[in-house]
Amino acid sequence: MTRRRIALALAALTAWVAGSAFGSAGPAPIAAAHDLTLVIGKAHADFTPKLDGSQPIFILTLGSDARPGTPIDRGLSDSIHIVAINLKKDRVTILGFPRDSWVNIPGYGSSKINSAMPQGGPPLTIQTIEALTGIKLDYYILTSFDGVKQAIDDIGGLTVDVPFAMHDSYSKANFNPGVQHLNGFDVLAFARDRHSLLSGDFGRSEDQGRVMIAALAQLRKEFAKDPSRLLTYVGAGMRNVQTSMSLDEVMSFAFTALSFNPKRVTNLVVPGSTGMQGSQSVVFISSVASQIYSDLANDGMLSKKSIALAPSPTRNQT
Repeated sequence: MTRRRIALALAALTAWVAGSAFGSAGPAPIAAAHDLTLVIGKAHADFTPKLDGSQPIFILTLGSDARPGTPIDRGLSDSIHIVAINLKKDRVTILGFPRDSWVNIPGYGSSKINSAMPQGGPPLTIQTIEALTGIKLDYYILTSFDGVKQAIDDIGGLTVDVPFAMHDSYSKANFNPGVQHLNGFDVLAFARDRHSLLSGDFGRSEDQGRVMIAALAQLRKEFAKDPSRLLTYVGAGMRNVQTSMSLDEVMSFAFTALSFNPKRVTNLVVPGSTGMQGSQSVVFISSVASQIYSDLANDGMLSKKSIALAPSPTRNQT
């Protein structure tokens, strides 16, 4: 299997765990595709990433809150993560950004980071993240929250180790701590809860990373017992998806993605603090985040020193 396929294998798996599954709905324009639940694309149409392992691969995953009738790429991006892949070391890093982060949006001035997509779709969000971090992105993956629920239900649920009690009437999260098998509705509630978390949006971003890792762990475990389960995972999303990947490529990617060990995935959220910008409650990203960006851009991994700059936002949650 080539390193190019290895890279895109993780991209495809990341797409699934971020909110849907694999598949193809043809090249219909996103703006006209109200029913799409997943879009996978190159971050820059005129740039072909090196996928031979000589450079890290960076994928931007976005979860759109687009309501019915609104194109998926014009909703607020309420889930924002960079997934960095080091092929040589078989290491993966997930770096989350709180949705209310106050940043510069090129051409629009300062605003919450999740407002970039309604104003300019994934291209403007990509520009915003690249300007903020200095990291050139290779691919982007856009999912919908409805896609999360449907895909999880189609595979029979997802086993999640709930790290602490979560009771949020807004997201409908209602969990006691411990390993639990959740349906699509509950996985989405887990991933969207912020009101019951001491760290609010920071903790929610970390929990979204936990969902990604849980999906990878479950796929590997189920495949080891019954290889045919891979077909169930792939089939769970063979609809309402826009991607140029063929079914043959999807299957190859899925098989290769099984080689990534979830225990070797680093899950962080950029450090920062909450405050006010006029009448808006926002997140101010810490200046030390620049060190994290620089380290991650180097090889797709973070040193212990960089990881220490972004301690778990839910470490004090009980």
